[in-house]
Amino acid sequence: MVKILHTADLHIGEDIFSQYSMKAASERFNDILYSLEQIKNIALENDVDAVIIAGDVFNRIIPSGNSSLHFSKFLKQLLENRIHTIIVRGNHDRPYAEGTSELLKTYNILLSTKQEEYFHYLSRIENIVISAKDGKKISFTALPYYPSELEFKEVKSVEEAFEKVKYEKRQEFITRLKEESLRKVNELRSNAIADYHILVAHVPIMGAIPGSERIFYGSKYEVVYEVNEISRLPFDYIALGHFHVMQQVGSEKCWYSGSIYRLTFDEPSYLDGREVSKSSKGVILVSEQNGALAPKPVYIRTRDLCVVHLNYSNPKTRPLPENIGEIVDQVAAKCPINDKSLPPCVKVYVKISGTQRRMLNEYKIREMLLEKGYLDIKFDIATEQTEQISLKTANMPVEEALTRYIESLQINPQLKKQVLEESLKILREVMSE
Repeated sequence: MVKILHTADLHIGEDIFSQYSMKAASERFNDILYSLEQIKNIALENDVDAVIIAGDVFNRIIPSGNSSLHFSKFLKQLLENRIHTIIVRGNHDRPYAEGTSELLKTYNILLSTKQEEYFHYLSRIENIVISAKDGKKISFTALPYYPSELEFKEVKSVEEAFEKVKYEKRQEFITRLKEESLRKVNELRSNAIADYHILVAHVPIMGAIPGSERIFYGSKYEVVYEVNEISRLPFDYIALGHFHVMQQVGSEKCWYSGSIYRLTFDEPSYLDGREVSKSSKGVILVSEQNGALAPKPVYIRTRDLCVVHLNYSNPKTRPLPENIGEIVDQVAAKCPINDKSLPPCVKVYVKISGTQRRMLNEYKIREMLLEKGYLDIKFDIATEQTEQISLKTANMPVEEALTRYIESLQINPQLKKQVLEESLKILREVMSE
């Protein structure tokens, strides 16, 4: 029985976590390794014929030696167990200039003759056919992010081609590029002799949820496909990469497997205390059933990322709590620690009035949350200007005017009382002189 594991968007690299503390960054890199270990175990336990990696193995085109080493170990374990590993080039795998060496192409040199037979890196629109353990033939057709062979003459990249195309002709250029790409894909599919045909594409699809890839989605250089342009292609299964949320797209045979861990807070597992089911991470296990390929999500254990919103924008209706512990408790209530061995990271968005901003001690809050067991806490604070209270004091006695002014300040009541007492004391001493 044919079995295939579909994953994508590994994004192996320490650079993703540069904004974290040294301890948190180290733990977050270990999250990648833990996910790779779980994926390897799923592949071995299910005795799969092939593992598909639908693009973006590394986060950078030239990864660190540490990142390359850990991926090599993962790859070696698959190849030594006679598991075909099919990698299609993603946008993070593509070199800055065409003709530049790609790290993933060099792996063939490093592999033994036996291992090389099971390693397949597809950087163009191309096709391979492998034999499953039961003798059935499986065809894999690749559709990379930018098919280099379709770029215009006298340009080095698709980006340069885009720049040369006038604005009013840009959509025409995109349409032509997509039509030619899909024509070649269909041609390869028709010419391949196999029991099952699989498309592996690293592409954005209109209407799908991008997750942390939203920063690239819809950029002026990106070629976005319509759902029907991909999901209705005549393949038994369509393995997608690029968008980081696991999701079915257009038909039951077309899936994004999603990233293998939560890269950013664009993919929170908890949003203000509500569990976000779409944020679950895992792989797609594709099995042969009654002469067809049937995909099924298999989930893995990953670290939670929580997004918490706090609103203290109006001192009258939404005042900042006097006790800092109340703020800590509000955050903790919206981000549970379900697994102490994988404590969550938290992003706290705070709206606060300008008059209360100086009273918010985010450093102390962070310290208290770390003591509770969270791995890392980040703050994004938006200060909103509140309408100042107008005081008509021109004809008032000085003491009354000073009292009314201090009482209008949005500060801790106990502090306000002390400030008023000291101010009146100083004022009376000055007036007596």
